[in-house]
Amino acid sequence: MPPFQTVTVSENATPDSKRWHLIAALLAQPLLARVMLLGTAVYGLISWWGLPLMVCPWKNLTGLPCPGCGMTRSTFALLQGRYRESLNANALTVAVLLLWMIVAVGVSIPARYRTAWIQSIGRWEHRSRWGLWFVIILMIYTLTRWILMM
Repeated sequence: MPPFQTVTVSENATPDSKRWHLIAALLAQPLLARVMLLGTAVYGLISWWGLPLMVCPWKNLTGLPCPGCGMTRSTFALLQGRYRESLNANALTVAVLLLWMIVAVGVSIPARYRTAWIQSIGRWEHRSRWGLWFVIILMIYTLTRWILMM
């Protein structure tokens, strides 16, 4: 087999439609989605009650915040109507909460409607490439936080 292969692609070839499916892939595994939602809720309740939580290993190791640092504080501030404080703690909280709401709706609806929901979310994910944009924004946001801390 030669080290380089020539690949020809016709103009009407369709790309792999599942390449950008993140939410749809999670919704296709409802047990995993439910366990992740439950874990998030338990973590939130433990934090709400003021019990000690795990320290961020990334921040502990490097002294710099990870992309998720401040998200719990941001969520609680958002729920209490303190929007500026929420934004200062972690600006991406609203996007992550929206993702979790979409997942919660997807695993809560009856199975006969879930397939159409997953397909609809999958089409949207494929068209918008939101996963790629979210990762790019996440990287820019994290790097900006690091630069501002120095």
